Order: sequence, then structure tokens, then C-alpha cells
Amino acid sequence: MVPRRIQLVFSAIGVVVVVVVLLVVIGVERTSPKTANSTAPTCLRSQLHVALVGVSGGLGHAGSVIRVRHVSGEACSLTGYPRVAEVFASRVPRIFKDTLDGYLGGVDYNPLDKVKPLVVTLRARHGVASSMEEADLRHTCPSITSYVVSLPHVTGGTYTFYLHRPDRYCFEPEVHPLVPGSTGDAGIA
Repeated sequence: MVPRRIQLVFSAIGVVVVVVVLLVVIGVERTSPKTANSTAPTCLRSQLHVALVGVSGGLGHAGSVIRVRHVSGEACSLTGYPRVAEVFASRVPRIFKDTLDGYLGGVDYNPLDKVKPLVVTLRARHGVASSMEEADLRHTCPSITSYVVSLPHVTGGTYTFYLHRPDRYCFEPEVHPLVPGSTGDAGIA
């Protein structure tokens, strides 16, 4: 009889443990935020301040950081590649090529991996995202009058920046995806 009672006690303890574990798991699921599947809504133009900031290049490269600062009280998110075009005096635009990584910035990656652009969540009034645009300095393009930058998935998110200098690089211009922080480089905050 004693072994049968011990077996019943262990079975009852096992059932209680399973029930407690299930209750804890269900309680955790109900109270914890869904970080994997939830993101803030896409940013609106009115929530953002965008600037084009020149950076020091090197080894024949020059570029600018497209710096996006969040100015509203609601969190929002950005993802993808800004569309960048340099506009010549003839009004002909030249579109920059989307590339993950370059000499001055971007996202480090293994070429064998399939890498998707990051989703950058901008905190209310404090978030900053950026993208690096760069090119080789071997050739110059005289008569570039402006840059037009369009943020992906942002309605009305097109900004025009007029140059204060007449010449700009134009060989192999490229733009990298938006990343967290102000440098346009995912490896540097």
C-alpha cells in the first residue's frame, strides 16, 4: 500500500506543477509586450526633422549623412533605403544605388547572407535614425544644384537640399539603409 500512496502523491504533485507552469506561461504571455511582432507605426512627415550633414571622407570617398530626428510625442518607425537623387543644372536627376555597406558607413554583412534593412524605432522626441550616402571622388560633376531625398514609406517624406558648393562627386554614388543613431553606420552609434 505504501508504494501505491507514494505513486499517487507524486502524480498529484506532477499535475500541480504542470498546472502552475501553464498558469505562469499564460500570465507571462498576457503581460509581456510582443517585441518580435510589434513595431511602432510608420513615421509621418510631421514627426520628423531631416538634415543632410557632410562627413569627412577618406581614400577618395566623400559623403553625407541623412539624419532623421524624431520630434513628436509618439514613437514611430522607419525602414529601408532613402531614395537619393543629385539634380544637375539641366534638371536631370541621377539616382543613387542602394547598397548595404560602403567605405563610409552602412550595415556590415556577410555577402552569403540575405540581409534585410533594419526596422528603426524612434522613441518619442529622442529617436534618431540615419543613412549614409557616398561616392568616389575620382570624378566631379559640375553643376549639381541640389539633392532630393525621399524617405521610404513616409507619405510626403521628400526633402530638397540645395548645395552651397558648385561641384560634387559623382562616380558610383550609393546610399545605405536607415540605421539607428546619427552616423549612418550600424557599427557606430
